[in-house]
Amino acid sequence: MVQIIEQRERDPRFFQRDELFDRNGRSLLLAHTRELKKIEMRDLLEGIELRVKGLIGYLPLTPDIVLNLVPKFPIANLWHMLEVADTDYSRIYPVLRSYQAANAIPPHQMLARGFCHYLKSILTLGLARGYYLEQHRGQYRPKVQFGRTVSSFLARGDELNVAADSFAFSNRIYPNALLKSACVAFLHVMPRGPDWEEDRKLIGDALSALAMVAPERMQYGGQAVAGTVSAWLKDGYRGALDVYAMLLGFSRIGFAYQAHGTEMPSFLFSLDEIFESYVRNTFRAALADQKIAVLDGNKPQHHGKLFLDNQRYPTKPDLIFRKKKAVIGLGEVKYKPGIEETDRYQVLSHVLAAGCKVGVWISPAAAGDAGGLVYVGSVATGAKFYHYQLNIGADLDAASVEMVERVSALLPAQP
Repeated sequence: MVQIIEQRERDPRFFQRDELFDRNGRSLLLAHTRELKKIEMRDLLEGIELRVKGLIGYLPLTPDIVLNLVPKFPIANLWHMLEVADTDYSRIYPVLRSYQAANAIPPHQMLARGFCHYLKSILTLGLARGYYLEQHRGQYRPKVQFGRTVSSFLARGDELNVAADSFAFSNRIYPNALLKSACVAFLHVMPRGPDWEEDRKLIGDALSALAMVAPERMQYGGQAVAGTVSAWLKDGYRGALDVYAMLLGFSRIGFAYQAHGTEMPSFLFSLDEIFESYVRNTFRAALADQKIAVLDGNKPQHHGKLFLDNQRYPTKPDLIFRKKKAVIGLGEVKYKPGIEETDRYQVLSHVLAAGCKVGVWISPAAAGDAGGLVYVGSVATGAKFYHYQLNIGADLDAASVEMVERVSALLPAQP
């Protein structure tokens, strides 16, 4: 039996040594999990203290232990951050997990990934086929409907054609009509780009296979028809139609594990990437009217120079505030409770190298803290430094608006 352990992000968890290591002292952690490099283990007298930093989701730890990493902030705020952030949804294994029913609607891209997971299974095994009733008007075919034949043909002197109801065996059945409608719906919400090219091709293959099927939009409870297909296809159809029902708003999903929740593929989210991208895109959208560009310094085209006479150590600030091609401020986004010494020196060196007057650290506020702007200090060049803590545990929209107002007020009006 696999043991599913719920754990809040960054919280420590105690394990016995024999749960994580075999009798020869070799680690039992799965290879894919070890490669994530987000797991911190401390050897204590009583056993092993394990902490997972910056990840939430369903993480298989060993063959017998699975961690259900849940966020410390509301699930609705996570969905909102995912919608704004340019975030990849990395699925480390095709492991199915359960989600608790909740009132928050997840982002469409996450549902699209889940739908494609099940669609791939369906196409691998083959589309469901079955008998369906087909009305026929023309030359003889059993079973003849005499009333309609008389009124439509014999009464008009046509003795050759008949009206008949016959059963045909093909893929033109109701579950496939819903599946085709789901393919079209998810194709519309998928972003264009290389990261989604494989998924778009998969849906294209499905639409080609369903070319002769007329699509029908699912009604409430329509996913139950998955039980009518062949036994070896039920899991795929049930999963695909369940995710389609979520897209249409017929059911909700949350994050905490429940034994009888809705099955979806396991996703793992990097909160470091989500938080950084969310903050950057929030500033980018809000400051566009002021003609202030917000750039990602991690991209090679936006790298700066730390030294004047060489490019040996390029600077890579998370936020570059630029107006009229002049840098007016720099920021560093960290998803961690506090700012460490290395973070302070990082922003200090970036600001001095860029020659701007404002540097800011942005991090989430601690639980129960309203957050806000704190002045840190200034240096000999006149540059001033601030720390803004964004409250992601309350109304995220209101907190983001306040963040933009407070930080943008620090930026000089003219470069």
